[in-house]
Amino acid sequence: MNQKRKPASPPGPASKRKGMPSRKISATLIDFAQPILKHIDENTTQKQVEKGLMLAVCVWNAIVLDLWKSENRCLEKIRSLFDETDDPRCSQLIEALVERKRARFAHDLRAISNFSVQLNQGTLHVHAQANMDNKVLVAIQEGFPLPLLS
Repeated sequence: MNQKRKPASPPGPASKRKGMPSRKISATLIDFAQPILKHIDENTTQKQVEKGLMLAVCVWNAIVLDLWKSENRCLEKIRSLFDETDDPRCSQLIEALVERKRARFAHDLRAISNFSVQLNQGTLHVHAQANMDNKVLVAIQEGFPLPLLS
């Protein structure tokens, strides 16, 4: 009996794939980064927005990469890096982002790359690319359970 193997990365947009989020990753990033973005005002510079979103992307990706492969311990590394700063607000912000990921985006296992930010006359434009580990993608498509955030 011949059986066809399912392709690891089926053709078509991610939103049409079984188990994949339908929302664009850039929109997800903006929503996820609200604890940072809520502080934007008319005095906020492009550089400050870029740094804030870079922190959000780092936290998001650390959580996702740890789920892809638990021995990565990326989130632990980020936490220890910011624990060493003199400003406790950094650690508090990281923990707020971690909790937000758990509460609102726990099943979104896409990593974020190639993101860019443009702040133009108070309007924020974010572009980002989503990436998925092929083994994780196959597991999602096959309906295999994945560990939730710890």
